[in-house]
Amino acid sequence: MGTTPQRLDVLFLTHNFPRHDGDYAGRFLERLARLLTERGVRIGVVVPHDPGAAEYEEMSGIPVWRFRYASDENEVLAYRGQAVAPSILGSRGLQAHYRFFRAFKRSAMNIVNEFSPCVLHAHWWIPGGWVARSIAKDQRLIVTSHGSDVRLLDKKAWMRPLAAHVFRRASVITTVSGWMANSLGERFPAVHDKIEVAPMPPEDSVFGGAVRESVNQIPVILCVTRYTVQKRNHVLLRALERLRSSGLDFRCRLIGDGGSERERVAATIDEFGLRQQVEMVPSMPQTQLAEEYRRADVTVLPAVGEGFGLTLVEAQLSGCAVVGARSGGITDIITHGESGLLVNPDDADHLAGELHRILLDPTLRTHLAREGQRSAQSKFSSRAIVDRFLQWYQLG
Repeated sequence: MGTTPQRLDVLFLTHNFPRHDGDYAGRFLERLARLLTERGVRIGVVVPHDPGAAEYEEMSGIPVWRFRYASDENEVLAYRGQAVAPSILGSRGLQAHYRFFRAFKRSAMNIVNEFSPCVLHAHWWIPGGWVARSIAKDQRLIVTSHGSDVRLLDKKAWMRPLAAHVFRRASVITTVSGWMANSLGERFPAVHDKIEVAPMPPEDSVFGGAVRESVNQIPVILCVTRYTVQKRNHVLLRALERLRSSGLDFRCRLIGDGGSERERVAATIDEFGLRQQVEMVPSMPQTQLAEEYRRADVTVLPAVGEGFGLTLVEAQLSGCAVVGARSGGITDIITHGESGLLVNPDDADHLAGELHRILLDPTLRTHLAREGQRSAQSKFSSRAIVDRFLQWYQLG
């Protein structure tokens, strides 16, 4: 691998980063940090403490500082794969958030003095961006919006002036998809020229392999998900019920953890009589997940308003055909009929029909898998994405 012209010291400020080896929350940020380190960048990470996690450790050679802001039972703001923060409404929520932001700012300032970064890279405009805005002096500020922080502005419009403060201070604002960039630019036209696109990099040294020519004797449908409303797992289950009613035998593996909808999804599987066809599988290491993609006949993501859809890229790189909702950043990944199939959002009948078509037409499935793999290798390689961040770090 190449190196940067001169060493860059970059400090990540985030609420989402792996809390221990094997943790799946925030692993895409750990991957970005590791790939940047391999290119000669010195990366440090500031993140909230979570009960049981080390207050300081090195992960893959990357120093990680976890700041304390409450007693163990009240430290609930580190991301665990679901929305766990106490409500900002009410005195308890306000007090918890005040302590959290005060501790985040104090810790970040101390680490800036110790680490001496030339770049502060905040992931999500809040909380990391809000803290970085207040402490950045000579440092270049990069703010990355991953999707949930922009959707938050639709739910809490009063937060838009706060976001505007962060974005005005930033040198570059990155988003994970073209759809996200357009959405952010429409909300904040004054910073439109600062907005750039770079998804989080895949582990393309892991995800890869030849495209299989034939479909499994019993077709396998894969969905890598979290159990939230936004992922639309219930739409997939309705589609699978229709698929079974059509007489097609199949197996579906839902892989993932986190979210408040897990019990609802399990109950819906029973309600639709899909227990024989659908299995809920915990999150797994990347190498094992890559094997799941290679064994599957199709990977599906029916999510609406998805910031990007990295699981679809991983599937494409692994030689698996993909189907996704025509929504959000998924449209950056799939060109309908070429690198995958797009279905109407929240349309279980359309999804069932396209899954039926792809599973009964091996020629179509193979074509989509091959073109999807070629497209992902061309547009979303880790090297190309890391190159973009290196360029933004070194500007100015």
